[in-house]
Amino acid sequence: MLEVQPRTFSLFGMTINNDSLTEAADKVLHPNAGKKARTVSFVNVNTVNLSVADPSLAESVNDSDLVFADGAGMRIAAKRQGICMRDNVNGTDLLPLICEGAAQEGIPMFFLGAAPGVAAKAAMNLEKQYPGLDIVGVHHGFFDKQSNQQVIDCINRSGAKILFVAFGSPIQEQWVMKHRDALKVETVLAVGGLFDFYSGRIPRAPLWMRRNSLEWLFRLIQEPRTKFQRYVIGNPIFLWRCFWQLEKQY
Repeated sequence: MLEVQPRTFSLFGMTINNDSLTEAADKVLHPNAGKKARTVSFVNVNTVNLSVADPSLAESVNDSDLVFADGAGMRIAAKRQGICMRDNVNGTDLLPLICEGAAQEGIPMFFLGAAPGVAAKAAMNLEKQYPGLDIVGVHHGFFDKQSNQQVIDCINRSGAKILFVAFGSPIQEQWVMKHRDALKVETVLAVGGLFDFYSGRIPRAPLWMRRNSLEWLFRLIQEPRTKFQRYVIGNPIFLWRCFWQLEKQY
């Protein structure tokens, strides 16, 4: 089948923006003017599997202004539909481009999520790596619903224009969509475990593994108990969905 490169396409009921990494970073850094914050979600194999059990996750993703496909699994699914993905737009590879642009243009950012101390360590590491980068606030993700407004007030007082939310799916996507109107930022990204990587708490896979779509295996080796369900069970289930459910759409 001839592969095409549409600007957007649909997989498993979720609409994906088919952008390169540089295009995605530019859209994050330079949102269209509007009253609401531009929201950004990432869809990977785990997102698809979770959305089957919790359809509200797919609804939250589709309510996002930008949705990027993350990982080799999504490339396989897209190819089954005759679609060529322009890039693997994952948060871990996208963040350096955002930080570089934000440092050059003086765009302040806020990190929300992960365990206490993780976001702060990630912010410190990134500010060292990108001179001029201004991460104006951090807050861990272990707060209750009663503290939502206090956290939102903290973000709004900081003057941040870009907010990264790292609660894990589906909580982060639902939180973003529920509170986007109250947030006085320009762009909000739901980024999963991003702070764990940049804080140094979890090392990233070697480059050769990333280039060969084996980063999932590295994560499984690192955290076999917590990642067993996601990868050992989840990956085969996704491939079954990919080759059975998508096949019916021809």
